[in-house]
Amino acid sequence: MTGRGIVLAALLLAAPAGAHRLDEYLQAATIAVAPDGVELHLRLTPGAEVAGTVIAGIDRDGDGALSRAEWAEYATQVQRDLSLAADGQPLPLHLTAVRFAEVDAVKAGEAVIELDFTADLPPANGPRILTFENRHRDGIAVYMVNALIPRDPSVRILGQHRSPDQSSWRLDFTTEAPGN
Repeated sequence: MTGRGIVLAALLLAAPAGAHRLDEYLQAATIAVAPDGVELHLRLTPGAEVAGTVIAGIDRDGDGALSRAEWAEYATQVQRDLSLAADGQPLPLHLTAVRFAEVDAVKAGEAVIELDFTADLPPANGPRILTFENRHRDGIAVYMVNALIPRDPSVRILGQHRSPDQSSWRLDFTTEAPGN
């Protein structure tokens, strides 16, 4: 194939730069592990075709507007659909930040809803396992999950394991006390 043919093929196969999700509810989680805690950042992006379903789940009074109270209740609902555990022990998630979108942006499939959580991690040295599950809106959801590179050198990632749909995830890691 000529250089010109390769460029043409790439242009035909590439998605438009301004493309938005259409019929899925993308839920992308990034997880940062430190010796004493876990940070979870969740980005929720409803596609235009499922936005009505998502909005109906948030708009409890059905007035077409999304109030602060409705957004707060939705954040709590999402939190209930998540689970995090270390070495088989559940870790309570604490909601630390929320960033919501305007209704019109949600309807257009252009909105990103961001939720940040933290969890305390009991201290331990040696091999550890962190598990995360996301069961929020599983009928329309597409899940993604990934660990971030640890900022603390005493935490070392050994491997990540995901279910085929990425709703379940396991992180194998080690922690070492300074001087060990």
